[in-house]
Amino acid sequence: MGIRIKISADINPTEDEEKVLHTIKNLIGTHKKIDAKILERINKKEINLEGGLELLGNLKREITIRQLQPLVRAILFRNKRETTSFILLNKQALYANHIVICDSPSESPLGPIKIEINGDKEEDLKLAIYWLTEDSDLIRISL
Repeated sequence: MGIRIKISADINPTEDEEKVLHTIKNLIGTHKKIDAKILERINKKEINLEGGLELLGNLKREITIRQLQPLVRAILFRNKRETTSFILLNKQALYANHIVICDSPSESPLGPIKIEINGDKEEDLKLAIYWLTEDSDLIRISL
């Protein structure tokens, strides 16, 4: 199964780069080493982190604890385009270690954290969505 995860967020001119990095660490777990890339554009920077499904282990745990599985699954299937899907999280809430899902970028005043899930095949993407949003006893995918 080929799954690639991309986590990205804009760093606005008024934001501290370290705080946005801290927000990403809250998402993936502070115990993991982050190899994020910061891309500079006109008037804006963007932070990108890419990896495998293991990047979403902490998010999966939080989704389960907060019983958000049906909502997250519905959003990921609604946003699915062939072998890719995404979900948006409120950056400010995530900085405070809270998961708040956004329907659109405008729901996060400083811009959202975007999580893209890309599969080699459509079936890979579906399995990743079910892994992220189901009880771990139902779906087993080795990380």
